[in-house]
Amino acid sequence: MGCMLALSTGAFSRGYPTEPVVQDFQPQEGPNKPMGQGQGIFPGRVVWAQDFDATRWDGQTGHWWEDQNIDQACVDRMFSESLWKLTGAQSDAEAWDKLFHSFNKTHGRGDRGYQAGERIAIKVNMNPDEKPGGWTNAGFPSPHMAYTMVRGLIEVAGVPGKCITITDSSRPIKDTLLSKIRANPGPDFQQVMVADRDGGPEPYRVKSEPDMNCPIHFDLPGNEKAVMYPPKVYTQAAYLIDYAVVRPHRVFGITMSFKNHFGSVYDPEGKYQGFKPNQLHAFALWDYPTPYKHGQINGLVPLLGHKEIGGKTLLYFAEGLYTAPNQGTTSQVRRWSTLGDRWFSSLLMSQDPVALDSVGLDLISTEVNLTNQPDGRPNPSFNGNQDGYLHEAALADNPPSHAKYDPENDGTVLKSMGVHEHWNNAKDMQYSRNLGKDRGIELVRITH
Repeated sequence: MGCMLALSTGAFSRGYPTEPVVQDFQPQEGPNKPMGQGQGIFPGRVVWAQDFDATRWDGQTGHWWEDQNIDQACVDRMFSESLWKLTGAQSDAEAWDKLFHSFNKTHGRGDRGYQAGERIAIKVNMNPDEKPGGWTNAGFPSPHMAYTMVRGLIEVAGVPGKCITITDSSRPIKDTLLSKIRANPGPDFQQVMVADRDGGPEPYRVKSEPDMNCPIHFDLPGNEKAVMYPPKVYTQAAYLIDYAVVRPHRVFGITMSFKNHFGSVYDPEGKYQGFKPNQLHAFALWDYPTPYKHGQINGLVPLLGHKEIGGKTLLYFAEGLYTAPNQGTTSQVRRWSTLGDRWFSSLLMSQDPVALDSVGLDLISTEVNLTNQPDGRPNPSFNGNQDGYLHEAALADNPPSHAKYDPENDGTVLKSMGVHEHWNNAKDMQYSRNLGKDRGIELVRITH
């Protein structure tokens, strides 16, 4: 943390401000000042697995997601070891069982594991895939990591393929992401469902539909209110997996566990009707009339805090094999200068979405190849307010904004959604639990 960069006043490309842009990554509260309540078997634990052998792309030939550019065995090992460290298990089977038991016990379902017939929805972040045609070398989730997760659910956790749905209601999910899953001839792998914006003629594809009997209530700036609806694939599921990517966002700073669900809300009103979160852009960090600042109400909190979204999430996971500087289709993945000009080659995993996003923000905000946009100009969203939503979520029952976060509008306000803090410095990367404290974040690193 602690990097500051300013641009001199001058002509900017369309969409950039004409005044100086300042990137200030100094956390408002300083380092190692935890707030909120850690979640999970080991509260506030975030596992960061990194293996440079997993990523082999030369940056020029073909596409980064092709088989010759990702080592499947490395990805499998990274995912398995992350599950073990997250849960304190000694095997994949024990780890999945611990996850299900932990979730069910803390959500009033009893101390039990997965039960036959329960459905799981995996929300993937397909934001760059808004246009027709094939993938570009942008920041997508990889077919290899998607396959690893699905295979674990089927072969280890015992979830039937027909009970697994990969979904992004606001974007198409193209066959590129599904390629490794569909290539497995096993009946369960052929029965994995897809629910996306468009649907399709294949029997495993459906068009995502809203559940109009399940409102999500938002308070917007200016004392306005909005009501939106989650997809049926969520309300019909017993569990969700939040499959995000490690990536900045040109308008919101970062897009990880919380903002991954921007495409999970159906707006029945006006010109934005559909699975379009346009009203939630009122909380953007810049490029809007009143950019979001610390201490203001934030729509990301009731979004993930809703009982059918965060209330059903079994696992929070962010892929970072190849990372891009923003969400755009033309924003190509970049190497990290802080890693000796190598790919990030990582994944982050947690049961605590606030802790996961906090670690992701610390990592992203130290890498200039990500905080700068593809044309070299700084990302104006890195303006010191990008962790405001994490303050609100960590302290959801008594937030800095003094908001009453009640996404179901039933008179029950949210409790703390997790623990937030910033590390001590970018060299040691230690959080409070790493320093021997009994609260805060614990970052567990796995390196090969």
